[in-house]
Amino acid sequence: MVATSGGKDATLALHRLRHDARFAEYQPIGLMTMFDANTGRSTAHHIRQNVLQAQADALGLELHILTLEDKRGHAYADYDDKVGQFYQELVQQGINHVMYGDIHLEDVKAYRDNLNQRHDVQGVYPLWGATTQQVTDEFLDLGYKTTIVAVDGTRLSSDYLGQIIDTQLLDNLPEGIDRCAEYGEYHTFCLDGPMFTKAVEIRQGELWTDGRNNYVDLLLR
Repeated sequence: MVATSGGKDATLALHRLRHDARFAEYQPIGLMTMFDANTGRSTAHHIRQNVLQAQADALGLELHILTLEDKRGHAYADYDDKVGQFYQELVQQGINHVMYGDIHLEDVKAYRDNLNQRHDVQGVYPLWGATTQQVTDEFLDLGYKTTIVAVDGTRLSSDYLGQIIDTQLLDNLPEGIDRCAEYGEYHTFCLDGPMFTKAVEIRQGELWTDGRNNYVDLLLR
């Protein structure tokens, strides 16, 4: 199972899972994405379900939606219970590995591993230990296309919303911004690339904010 929010890191991790000999023992069978019951959007990027469904279809994988209800600040109190229940269902089906697109945040990986261990699931981290330069270079060199859908307004201007990521944009990020946005500086949605049977055709809707983070609404053409 592939844990994803539809962005660049999970997409590149999935690419490695499918094409890198080091991960030949794994076969992705679906995408797992968290949604907010109150907004009907994905929790991290606030993307509509039909947009993520279009991406899943283009990747040839089933989309599994886990709906979270109990939001506390920027986290969800029911996350462990909902994810744990889903993992138990996976294990009953003989599925005991979950892929993540994490790169270098030790605390995030430790949290995932602790939750996984409680439910007899093992994490797979195709990008772990790479530098953010390596990740972005590989992603772009492979020909993937991704757009910025959210920014932390305390660190990046809303002018970045809707921009397609390329080397020039990354090289000119403000000082202190992680190239892969591992600290939540921005979030992306992957539109096209070598794994896609067709591009996800979107148009940009309204810009909005939750007070700290700024978003652009993606709509299918």
